Amino acid sequence: MNSRKESRFHPQHPLWYEDLAPRSSPIDEDQDFDGMCFNEDVTAVDENYLEISRESSFMRGGGILFAIMLFSVYGWNLVPDIFRSGFSWFQPSLLIGILSLCVATASIILTLKLLYLDLRLPRDTPIRFNRKTQKIYVYEFVKPKYWFQLWRTEIKVHDWNCIEAELIKIAGYTGKAYVVRHELLLVVCRPGTNEVVDRISLKGLEPLDAILAEMWAGMRRFMEGGPDAVPGIETKVREIGFLYSLFAYMPYLSPSEAGIRFRNSMRWHDWGLACITIWFFWLWFPLGICHHFAISCAPEPQWPIGIDAESRSLQSP
Repeated sequence: MNSRKESRFHPQHPLWYEDLAPRSSPIDEDQDFDGMCFNEDVTAVDENYLEISRESSFMRGGGILFAIMLFSVYGWNLVPDIFRSGFSWFQPSLLIGILSLCVATASIILTLKLLYLDLRLPRDTPIRFNRKTQKIYVYEFVKPKYWFQLWRTEIKVHDWNCIEAELIKIAGYTGKAYVVRHELLLVVCRPGTNEVVDRISLKGLEPLDAILAEMWAGMRRFMEGGPDAVPGIETKVREIGFLYSLFAYMPYLSPSEAGIRFRNSMRWHDWGLACITIWFFWLWFPLGICHHFAISCAPEPQWPIGIDAESRSLQSP
């Protein structure tokens, strides 16, 4: 439990939970470290760079499922009434009619926005940590300034010596259970200060904050000592197909190679969480089917040639 009541970074994030160890603080080399804490998110690693996937931080398929449910409700309730004798678009009460129209319009706009993100967000938005250049390279899908503008891809490059880390916490009651999720943010500060100029989400949707703290420790170890300083680190199995999507939200049940590796890396708290979440299979399977359609439409990330070479240390910056 975090004992600090406020962050050392300013401005403070509204959902701030905990500041993680400073990037420049000493690393305890004698402490056992298990690189498996972020194996499911590592897509590439060598002596020069480490690439972290952020695919697991986005619930792909949710937009499609929400759109199906919403338009099914509207179709079930509205379409029969349209063909009913005596139907009128104008309600007896003008206020009720206006409110109904506003609610319907807002829900449709929100649904179309979620559907757009589901289908057009790149299959992955990775972050590369490069020891040679001492920089991080972020493949970002940026939210526009105005709601009517489309999202766009942006490449962000930051010096490693300006990077710190913090956790934010999202909690709420769903009506049946109290849900807690933590997210690891990379905090980009002005050199020599704690003044924040940018925040970058590295991993979210994580029930346990300790896993994210280990992940940050792994980043620091790699940038200082390379892959040898992060024992046990392995790249994830990249799969695309219906079977992969079907078990996307229950990987511990997947019969594929990725499922086997996931089960082998599970710790005691992962098994406990699996025993709880498996009862929501009625939601995970439809989400998995929608995940397949969303991932089939999503574009592959395309790094600019110069940045791609630099971030993988094929050439000096």
